[in-house]
Amino acid sequence: MRSVVFPLLLALLPHTTVAAPAPRPPRLPSMATSIPDNLSLEKAYDITLASDQAIRIAFLEVKKANLLPLSALTRIAPRLNGSYGYERIDIATEPAGAALNRFRRGVGIESLSLEQTLVDFSAFPARRRGKFQAEGTRLSLRFSIRQTLFGVASAYYEVLKRERILQVNRQSLELASQQEQLAQKRADVGEVTRSDILRAKVSVETARRAMIASENTLELQRNTLRNILNFPPDAPLHLTEPSPFPQNSQPFEDLLQTAWTHREDLQEREMNIHSAEERRKEILASYGPRILASGVQSLSQTSGLAAAHSENWSASVTVQVPFFSGGQREIDLATSRYNLDQAVLDKERVSKNIEAEVKRAWLDVRALDASLRAAQAQLQAAEQGYTDIQNQYSAGTAKSLDVLTALNDLNTVRSDLAALAADYQVALRSLEQ
Repeated sequence: MRSVVFPLLLALLPHTTVAAPAPRPPRLPSMATSIPDNLSLEKAYDITLASDQAIRIAFLEVKKANLLPLSALTRIAPRLNGSYGYERIDIATEPAGAALNRFRRGVGIESLSLEQTLVDFSAFPARRRGKFQAEGTRLSLRFSIRQTLFGVASAYYEVLKRERILQVNRQSLELASQQEQLAQKRADVGEVTRSDILRAKVSVETARRAMIASENTLELQRNTLRNILNFPPDAPLHLTEPSPFPQNSQPFEDLLQTAWTHREDLQEREMNIHSAEERRKEILASYGPRILASGVQSLSQTSGLAAAHSENWSASVTVQVPFFSGGQREIDLATSRYNLDQAVLDKERVSKNIEAEVKRAWLDVRALDASLRAAQAQLQAAEQGYTDIQNQYSAGTAKSLDVLTALNDLNTVRSDLAALAADYQVALRSLEQ
């Protein structure tokens, strides 16, 4: 009956296609609940520390690493195991000339065992290795925080730089428009030819194109900063000007020594070396004996034929000596030696990279400092030159090409100065970082 009903029900149901489950959309990062009206750099630091995913992942790595020393101690911790078993036996006997006899018997066995490791030489190197690994992850967390906050500062100043460049381009468009109006007035009275008007119009449109490009670049940089701070894509950003960062006037050798002393990534490599050394000691300790003490208490209950009740207990001390493990220990020992050599080389590589980073940051600060002073002097000369040429053109003693050239020089210097001022602050923070 069942084999008939089921096909009929399936035939009556409408033919539908079962769609595959839709893929799970990616989890969006948690957005900031409140966006300040005026965002300072210090406030951006606080928001990043509270919401950045990389920092939170590194913090969870620290929590996991803190469990490693405890995990090593479980090798010498007591172990308590309980078990229960039941066995049923059916016995059938048929003596000669007699009826068939059947007997049933059930046996229940309960046992409780306690095992304690008295000596395990590998537990203590494993515990020390766990401590070094935990310290390494804490150093990695600090380095991740330092790197992330520097990324916030770089993005913050990049937005400020683009805002300043946009302001310069708007001023350039305004000055170019004024020059076009002046050329038109002089052309109306016959003082200049139409070529002056055309040159001025080209200058105006060039300035307008530069302003449009600056607006787009500024929006891209703002979006980058929003992503870092976990702000919504359309969140308004009103940045405040940070205080100037103090300049570090120490010589390069002192800065390099400070970096070698305090850089968390180099200290983390040192922890990796210690961890590799303890791993090697742990493998060597596995060649030693292990001493175990154990006690077992069992309860046996028999029902049916020959019912009985028995209780037993036993205690023993065992010495385990691993003579041969198929060569796996020797392979692990060789691997640990290679890992130790690799950890030492990795520390040397990071040390060289730190020297190159400090040198580059130190030279960038020096170059940008000198360039900034030169750009400030250049700006004064360009402003005075443009004013003089503009007055001469109004008086009819200068050409429009001279005015447009002076205007272009002024715009270039202003843009360069805005970029250098922001880059200099980032370079100071890079050297400190």
